[in-house]
Amino acid sequence: MEYINVNLSFLQFKEALFQQGIFSVHHIRLVFPRFNSDNLLHWQRKGYILKLRNSWYCFKEFITITDFQYLVANTIYAPSYISHQEALLFYGLIPEHVLDSTSITTKKTASFFCLGRPYKYYSISPAYYFGYELKEMTVNGMTRNFRIADREKAILDFLYIYDFHKSEHDIAELRFNEAVLEEEVNWERMESYLEKFNNKALEKRIRLIQKIYGL
Repeated sequence: MEYINVNLSFLQFKEALFQQGIFSVHHIRLVFPRFNSDNLLHWQRKGYILKLRNSWYCFKEFITITDFQYLVANTIYAPSYISHQEALLFYGLIPEHVLDSTSITTKKTASFFCLGRPYKYYSISPAYYFGYELKEMTVNGMTRNFRIADREKAILDFLYIYDFHKSEHDIAELRFNEAVLEEEVNWERMESYLEKFNNKALEKRIRLIQKIYGL
């Protein structure tokens, strides 16, 4: 079947899909069944829209929205939630600026370069796919949610995947924010998460954090 829609203007297209912020070819054809995908390349060249990956796009205005990168991360490779270093930085648990977007997924490990930034996805067993929450953001006047690990799960995901942090020295070198560890991390929740992991090596790393920071 040939998709043609020569009379569709960009303004019509934008009016119909702008509220979504991020959209796919599938979304487009739900609204415009006879959409000509050549329009997408033309509008990219004009700078009206930006390609994220494969069949995913966003309007140029979207990249100026606060926290837009979190919604991008959730959308272009799903199911996934933000975790690891990016979530640790989000909560102020580590001091370093993070260049890569880092997420957890039940799909295979993958990485994409999107809007000038690497988006990395670390594979984890479905049994460990828990401990995330929804945070609100505003996209084009509408409230949207993105998925991000809570503080406890972000720490566990990081130490589970980066399992080379084994010694007291290794853990100290991470320079966790002591005030956040003490005041904002729920250590009872951490214990319940550790039970779900049932991983002695991971538990040892958490005990080292507690030892170093007197928790």
